[in-house]
Amino acid sequence: ASGSDTLSTRPRLHSWLLSVYLAALDFPPMRHQALFDHVMSNGLRDWLDGQSAAREEAKRRNLQILMVGMGLAAAAAIAVMAYMPDQAEFGFVVGALIGGITWWMANLPVQAMAKQIKVRANEELGAALGLSYHLDGTPSSDFELATRMGLIPSNPDQADYSDFWEGKFGESEGTLHEAHLQEYQGEGKNRRLVTVFHGVVMGYQFARPFTSTTLVRQDMGLFNGLINLGSRFTGLKLEPVKMVHPDFERRFEVVSTDQVEARYLLHPAFCERLMEMEEAFNGNNMRLAFAQGRVVVVIETRDMFESGGIDAEGDDARFATTIDQLGSLIDLTQTLNERAR
Repeated sequence: ASGSDTLSTRPRLHSWLLSVYLAALDFPPMRHQALFDHVMSNGLRDWLDGQSAAREEAKRRNLQILMVGMGLAAAAAIAVMAYMPDQAEFGFVVGALIGGITWWMANLPVQAMAKQIKVRANEELGAALGLSYHLDGTPSSDFELATRMGLIPSNPDQADYSDFWEGKFGESEGTLHEAHLQEYQGEGKNRRLVTVFHGVVMGYQFARPFTSTTLVRQDMGLFNGLINLGSRFTGLKLEPVKMVHPDFERRFEVVSTDQVEARYLLHPAFCERLMEMEEAFNGNNMRLAFAQGRVVVVIETRDMFESGGIDAEGDDARFATTIDQLGSLIDLTQTLNERAR
């Protein structure tokens, strides 16, 4: 469902809602309640209630496929063992294979229903905040910039991108999406796909003008030199920057093409805010790039923005969690941005 009827009235309201939401960021216990209530009462609650029959049908199809498929798996296993008694273990393999296929097929209608709910809920949340939302898409230019700067592994063997948000994050124009990057590791029978990055990549226009390139990463101690050597493949002359803030210097490594401008951008008050945001995100290997007038933030996370589910009882909790997650990222852009000087 597109939700165009209910969403068409939202653009006139999203500026007011956004101002209320940003003002409420100073009061964590209630900071998302007004936004949650508004989106739910403006059509999402009624739409969710109207999905009861579709949800039950998805559950019925799930159970039906499971019953038929598992019956076939058991029959096939018994038949193989009966006609090939000297290779009885092969019957278990056949049964397990059919059972696995059955489980995958049975979950398709459930997953499709959850996806439909997720997309509708996230679209309406985005509309209330003046953001566009798309489940699928291509990597953003901010993602490509982060890759060139060495903040994200390049050339993965498998890459999946999802949950694209674009628009005004508070006062800053920006983009945000998730990425799951995997690479093959090991040889022969031990060869397998391993996750090398799973998280969000967000970029926004910085309020203060700058012309240099500056990277902020977790301090890796003795490995900083190796990482800095890798940074030279960007074609930029990135040199370590000595920071005046002792705690920041201990926790982060900063390299830049311009020592003076790097300290101008990362002044002590900004360093304090960045450390606070790192703690708010549980220290999930947050790193930043100041480049081409933008700030690109990379944070390693689990799956986010999962607003959809097959059981109606979890709707409120899932949607509230998505608001928390998106709200925290909007909060980050506001905290790490500042007025132009």
